[in-house]
Amino acid sequence: MKMKKKLLAALLASALAAGMLPTSACAVSSAYTSSNATLISFTDSAVTADGKYSGYEIEGTDVSITAAGTYVFSGDCDDGSITVKKGVTGVTLVLNGLTLTNADSAAITLNKTAEAALIAAAGSENTVADTAGANDENAAVKVKSGASLSLSGTGTLTACGNVKNGIKGASDAVITVDEMTLNIEAADDGLSCDDELTIKGGRVNITAGGDAVKASPDTDDTENPDTTSLGSVTISGGTITLEAAEDGIQADGDLTISGGTFAVTANGGHTTAISDEDASCKGLKAGKTLTVSGGTFTVDSADDALHANDVTVSGGTLTLASGDDAVHADNDLVVGVQGSSSTSNPKISITASCEGLEGTTVSVYSGDIDVVASDDGVNAANSELGEHSDKFAINIAGGDLYIDAGSDGLDSNNDISITGGRVEVYGADAMMDAAIDYDGTFTLSGGTLFGAGMEPGAGTQAYIAVGETSPSGGQGGPGGPNGGQGMTPPNDAGGTAAGTANGNPRTPPANADGSTTPPSGDQNGQQSGARPEKTSGGNGQQGGKPTNRESVLGIEKGSVITVQDADGRTLYTATALGSMSSVIFSSSDIKEGETYTVLVDGASVGTATAKLGTSSSSSGSLGPNQNGGQPGSGQQGGVSGFQDVGQNDWFASAVRYVTGKSLMNGKSTTAFSPNENMSRAMLATVLYRMSGETAEAGSSFGDVSSSAYYAAAVNWASSKGIVNGTDSGTFSPDLSITRGQLAAMLYRYAGEPSVSADLSAYTDAVSISPYAEKAVEWCVAKGILSGKSATRLAPQDTATRAECAAMLQRFAVL
Repeated sequence: MKMKKKLLAALLASALAAGMLPTSACAVSSAYTSSNATLISFTDSAVTADGKYSGYEIEGTDVSITAAGTYVFSGDCDDGSITVKKGVTGVTLVLNGLTLTNADSAAITLNKTAEAALIAAAGSENTVADTAGANDENAAVKVKSGASLSLSGTGTLTACGNVKNGIKGASDAVITVDEMTLNIEAADDGLSCDDELTIKGGRVNITAGGDAVKASPDTDDTENPDTTSLGSVTISGGTITLEAAEDGIQADGDLTISGGTFAVTANGGHTTAISDEDASCKGLKAGKTLTVSGGTFTVDSADDALHANDVTVSGGTLTLASGDDAVHADNDLVVGVQGSSSTSNPKISITASCEGLEGTTVSVYSGDIDVVASDDGVNAANSELGEHSDKFAINIAGGDLYIDAGSDGLDSNNDISITGGRVEVYGADAMMDAAIDYDGTFTLSGGTLFGAGMEPGAGTQAYIAVGETSPSGGQGGPGGPNGGQGMTPPNDAGGTAAGTANGNPRTPPANADGSTTPPSGDQNGQQSGARPEKTSGGNGQQGGKPTNRESVLGIEKGSVITVQDADGRTLYTATALGSMSSVIFSSSDIKEGETYTVLVDGASVGTATAKLGTSSSSSGSLGPNQNGGQPGSGQQGGVSGFQDVGQNDWFASAVRYVTGKSLMNGKSTTAFSPNENMSRAMLATVLYRMSGETAEAGSSFGDVSSSAYYAAAVNWASSKGIVNGTDSGTFSPDLSITRGQLAAMLYRYAGEPSVSADLSAYTDAVSISPYAEKAVEWCVAKGILSGKSATRLAPQDTATRAECAAMLQRFAVL
């Protein structure tokens, strides 16, 4: 601990012990006498002083404190000041009915290395301010480099920073607030200190045109950069109300909160659109660590509600509404206490957000967490690390987590691990977006899980999955041929089942994909669920959550879902927040090999045999030649479980991506068939499901039957101008698509952006069909399409499934 902090903490106590102040010094004004303090009174024209201490100088209406002592200020002055001179310590400033404004600088100033306690006398109202003509460092109260100021007392102090800041501490300065009622109105920052700012109690009310509370060393000063200040904020109590045009609390270093009651509004709240992309309008923000171990918080922010390099919320009650992420950590986000069994501490209620909890690694150990998010509920991502990293992980070991997400509920760009706690998670039911989505391995080894989407790939606790799920490895994407496991939909008397036409789940051909909106690489590396902008034609998706498909299980908003064992005993009941095409459930009650039934509104929609997640990871966790397999050898060890995709094949990453995201499926569970051609109907289906659209199955093409699995997709693609017929009235759905046609369809889907490229290096560029010229140029410029050699683009060659996978991967991350 720094010596100046020790001195400051002991300042008032030593003053009392030495007889400088009576023990009732702050009780009533009559306690101050010339025997124990010096009384100083301001008027607009003069200052008078009388009492025990003579360590002061008066020049007009400016007072300088030159020696230790207790000085009591009162009166009203339109242009005056109080200054504690450089290096002077042991000073107590008591404000007892003072109104003081300064026209040139701060009303109260502590010069370099000075130390003072400022006390608002009981029942007193005090106001200090600068004016629009101030020309110094612009603050109502100024604490210069190395100085220390404590603010306390049971009265009220109002600081008006009419030019810039309310209360400002410079480099290596320390400001502490305790007990008093402190009101600050500031044109820029409210309560600011470069080094250390501490709030222990009292009532703090700040309205600021910049940050309300701030600790930010001036490291950008080219002549005298501040390299020693900590930039830390520590809060242990008090009632704190902050209205800021920018950040509610900003600490360039650490922000540590262990208690207090907070009401924070940043830039009008979560419904405010931020016009300046560089603006920071966060609730609580730290450059290093943000730690919350106690307190009650209501945060409404236009930007992230909580944001830091590393965030730990181990206690407290937080109600958060955010225009972006509710809680964002660039690196580690930790909720709860490791080893704790509490399901109520901390308590986090996220009422509005784009993404609820986001970090490179998100770990939940305890607490009661409710998340409402328009995009992902919990997201493991970081744009600085790229789209995939071994560091990405969601780990849930305890607590009670309830997620209502517009896109993915749990979304990890690598691994998910659940070892304890209770998780009920809802997400979009739109092919690629679901309650559970991961790119690496999902390990389930404990806890209670209810959701939908991708099944666990590993673990020691059994689970059941009913409906159109995505098994681990991504090979059976929603709507794909391998979706679900052990499902037996019951037929009614007419041979039908809920959500189906014939009592069976819809099953398109094996090489159709199960996909929806492609991820767009936004600034936070998030899976945003928004497809590339189109210049015309709407799909109700632009920038919003995906459109849910019709559930094959008949589950819609309000449906009551029940899981029962073979004896009819109810293990779990939930009320759906929207469409669900699958149900995944696991708890300690689920036993491997036993059969369980899922009911919707009391009617059985399917049974499943419980199993363990033992299949390989969708991100290809098996290394080359593992398990004795050679790349492409047809033995075990291929990418995503496909024996015909070796770990070192040029298209391995693309296959891993498109299958992991359910953009494409294998021709079987063990074969991707990378060298087979892609048909026109298949690609139309890919783009259709990407968009999340629904359309009538009819078609204007004579060779597209309304009963064909691709009919709605072709009809949609044609209506949007994405595809054209091959001849008058024909579409040729089974014709293999060319590389040029593939480029054209992606280009039109993207809205035909105006981008060109020089294709002169390719000798066969002249063979590009006229309708595809701009599309090919755009695809080359964006790196979506590359030549088969340095001089050959091959626009008329048919596109293989491997080539399509690669182009879809590149297109999806634009």
